[in-house]
Amino acid sequence: MKFFLFFICLIMVILFNFTGNLRAEIDDKDIRWGGTPLHKLERGIINIFTCPVELPASMISVADEKGEIFGFVIGAAEGLFTTLFRATSGAYDAITFLIPSYTKTIMEPEYAIQSLDNAQR
Repeated sequence: MKFFLFFICLIMVILFNFTGNLRAEIDDKDIRWGGTPLHKLERGIINIFTCPVELPASMISVADEKGEIFGFVIGAAEGLFTTLFRATSGAYDAITFLIPSYTKTIMEPEYAIQSLDNAQR
């Protein structure tokens, strides 16, 4: 039994070692992570969990343009709407991750964290 487990582990190490540099190719084009269903699923899950980041991002961007009071009031309302839209688009991406159009995003920027990063600049 120990020899069998050792043999299986040895085979797995050898296989993982040699397959690490392989890339899948279809029609002589490399498949990148950005054009796969798993990227769409990942984008959906990340957007579902990070959608509350849209609230401070909207408040910061409106406050920079129109002032702090407008940022607090209008930015908060805009941020709540954007948060709900980001969560909905994330759920849509997560549910339909097997349906093509993997690189097309519903919202720009692709992730809520990028929206906060843009607001802080």
